[in-house]
Amino acid sequence: MKNFIIGTAGHIDHGKTELVKALTGTDTDRLKEEKERGISIELGFAELKLPNGTTAGVVDVPGHEHFVKNMLAGATGFDMVLLVVAADDGVMPQTVEHLAIVDLLGVSDGVVAITKADLVEEDMLELVREDVGEALRGTVLEGAEVVVTSSRTGEGLDELLQALSRAAERVRARDSEGPFRLPVDRVFTLRGIGTVVTGTLWEGSVADGEEAVVQPRGKPVRVRNVQVHGEEVERAYAGQRVAMNLPGISKEEIARGDVIVSPGHLRPTLMADASLHLLHSAPQPLRNRARVRFHHGTSEIMARVVLLGGREELPPGESHPVQLRLERPAVLRYGDRFIIRSYSPITTIGGGRILDSHPRKHRHHQMEVLEELEVRGRGDPAELLLLALEERGLPMSLAALVERLELKPGDVEGAVRELVAQGRLVEITGESGPLYLSPSLLSDLLDTMVRLVEELHAANPLKAGVEKEVLRQRLGERVVKGRNSQLPAEEFLALLRAAEKESRLETEGGKIRVKGKGRALGERERALLEDLNALIREGGFSPPLFKELGERLGLDRNRLRDLLNILLEEGRIEQVNPEYYLAAGKLAEAEEKVLAFLAERERLSVADLRDMLGASRKYAIPLLEYMDRKRITRREGDFRVSFKSGRG
Repeated sequence: MKNFIIGTAGHIDHGKTELVKALTGTDTDRLKEEKERGISIELGFAELKLPNGTTAGVVDVPGHEHFVKNMLAGATGFDMVLLVVAADDGVMPQTVEHLAIVDLLGVSDGVVAITKADLVEEDMLELVREDVGEALRGTVLEGAEVVVTSSRTGEGLDELLQALSRAAERVRARDSEGPFRLPVDRVFTLRGIGTVVTGTLWEGSVADGEEAVVQPRGKPVRVRNVQVHGEEVERAYAGQRVAMNLPGISKEEIARGDVIVSPGHLRPTLMADASLHLLHSAPQPLRNRARVRFHHGTSEIMARVVLLGGREELPPGESHPVQLRLERPAVLRYGDRFIIRSYSPITTIGGGRILDSHPRKHRHHQMEVLEELEVRGRGDPAELLLLALEERGLPMSLAALVERLELKPGDVEGAVRELVAQGRLVEITGESGPLYLSPSLLSDLLDTMVRLVEELHAANPLKAGVEKEVLRQRLGERVVKGRNSQLPAEEFLALLRAAEKESRLETEGGKIRVKGKGRALGERERALLEDLNALIREGGFSPPLFKELGERLGLDRNRLRDLLNILLEEGRIEQVNPEYYLAAGKLAEAEEKVLAFLAERERLSVADLRDMLGASRKYAIPLLEYMDRKRITRREGDFRVSFKSGRG
């Protein structure tokens, strides 16, 4: 069944609360001050059963100009609006302001109720009808049904319910699939229960016992006792008015404006790119970097509006891309609607739609960003996907694309299939699943990898290839945007596999090289290799150590290490430790002698090995340590025994 919210709108004292009471039987004015003053100050809530069998949540908003902030906290959750105009007053300032807010928020449908019909003559009613028709012209409510009512006499109430039913059938159902989001509009405590929050569930669904996060502070909580219109339910769905208990968090740790979300769903941000429309009624043009009140969900945040593309001001009645720079974090999503009000005097001046909830910081005169935001404004999933890949410059998984684009997973999956079929997207193999990027981006990345390998190989011709970690670091420095140049291992390995698949790179022994190109040795290097091998072979168990080898051959540490690695790879020498190398076969010879000795005497000292091999202590000790590491021997005090002795 479709769940939706009907919100009231209209000037103070036009009978919104009385009309809601007449329709639902609920008095939404619950505060003592509201009773004493006879006006709505805070949001009120009720349940309305419509003739077509559906049940709607009703949010009754205050009409006084001083409480428009509270009205906005409720209006952002509207699916349709019940605009109320009093027959004895006609269209008034807050009628116009509320209508502009509803229009800016993209509320898709609604009904107009002319109230207090019992207080005026028919001629006056006709004038009010004309007044209302003029006010609705050019707004989302142009052409909406207008019903004349009286809460006191009951006139028109049945007709109003029928009109609301017809409008409700046209309202698009909210998406209850996937993670949930609930902007908090009330927080209170109940004895024996603890902290309770209420709000309109914008998306997803939530059930008792589920994990959640209070954003933007990032406080993890567990949901308890989910209720809809005062009745406990197994699960609440998008479009319903929801109350939930949050044990383990105090009333002081959560407030109106916070958002309860599923873990991992949506991150706070201090910036957003948006399309902004300045109302015709705005008292003056909006200057670049103007300070405004940004209303989103149930929050109000001070912000600066940066007019993009070099504009210095935005005249009333015009729209333009902007970057919103917030003074505290907000929880936004692509496509969300917002309202801005002037800093002082406080009045509604415009609103718009979020185009990027986590953008780069743009310069005021940066022109190319306008094209990007035009793509974002069109909202085509395939275009948005390609734009995200272009911005990142690296392959992305389906999950990463869903997170970045903030679209439904099904829409992103559909765009991926479409682009792959068209050849505008390619799939490469990642450790945890496929990664996607454009053919041109893949070509550019592989070209960069090959150039880097060639550069590193040319600088180190004695090496068999480039170490993976070195190439990953250098590639990150070239292609990762932003201050952190770390290239994730999964994406690097996926690109490496793609390069190998195309026969552009090959990996052997953990080293990467250009396909068909190996180590480049000149005559001088070959001669040095033979001299080095001879020094180690002729030294028996007592060859020159690393430093002595370098001094004899006149080699620096890096070049000597490269030559030793070549001999190791060719199997002509063996390594005891980084300073001590033996000719091939000498370690097996030493092991055979040690085991034969231990078979007769059970214990071996350093002096015994020294005499056995004809090598000094500086060679005997590292040889014994090597055998300990290889589990040939085991140390007991100053002696070695066979590793297997004394062990089951």
